[in-house]
Amino acid sequence: MIEKVATETCVICGAKGEMTIDPPRRTLARGVDPSDSSFSVTIVLPDVQLCGDHYHEVKSKAVVVGWCDDEACRIYGAIGTDSPCGKPYVALKR
Repeated sequence: MIEKVATETCVICGAKGEMTIDPPRRTLARGVDPSDSSFSVTIVLPDVQLCGDHYHEVKSKAVVVGWCDDEACRIYGAIGTDSPCGKPYVALKR
């Protein structure tokens, strides 16, 4: 993970973002044969912005950041909570 100064708000609590971490990559589609990685679509999501407290909780894995891909949201939040559209945040692989 790369650490740098952020200016946005924390994706968990909405406080001033103090740190960013690299976004996870997400595979959207694979070819017919899932073992064949020659055809896949991978997207890079926006940087994850965190306040100091949540940065340390995410680094220690006490809090896991997820993603809501519903068209109404497309935002980060904490796994185990619901996004603004009511769908749960889904874990993403790095």
